[in-house]
Amino acid sequence: MTDHRSEADVLMARGADGDAQAFARLAELTAEAVYRFALAHLPPGLRNEAEDVRQETYLRGWRRRKAFRKGGRALGWLLGIALNVVREQRRRRRHLPLPDAFRLAGPDPPGPDDRIGRLARALEALPDRQREAVACRFLRGMSVAETARAMGCAEGTVKATVFKAVANLQRIMSEAP
Repeated sequence: MTDHRSEADVLMARGADGDAQAFARLAELTAEAVYRFALAHLPPGLRNEAEDVRQETYLRGWRRRKAFRKGGRALGWLLGIALNVVREQRRRRRHLPLPDAFRLAGPDPPGPDDRIGRLARALEALPDRQREAVACRFLRGMSVAETARAMGCAEGTVKATVFKAVANLQRIMSEAP
């Protein structure tokens, strides 16, 4: 994966200079990562829009290519754009109810799956920013620095947000029946 990152960084630097073929190759190289990132950050009712998020990410990336800092990490920069697109999707759709298939109403099934259901509900109860930080750090396995780039904030903000999210998760999980 390190080879892909360094290749992606080189391609992005060339793309920032206007090389459309290099940017197209960058899109091919990072498409799966951007798609999975979008899936991880979209609510279940919007998962079919992950492809739209990916396409919008590359469109905005191309339009804003000159803002890319040479020497920066291309994937982190693209994921930051993707996160902004996801946030916009969620804001636009906030008023829409989730499809019945995705509702978490009713009692949990007994047994080990109960913990997973409780954790899923606890994650849903977190504020968006905390849920994003947890998803980046723990579900995507991103470093603090990568998470900060993707979320467009300082590393200290990521640490504080993750700390608050974990505390909230512990509180929510302990309150759940």
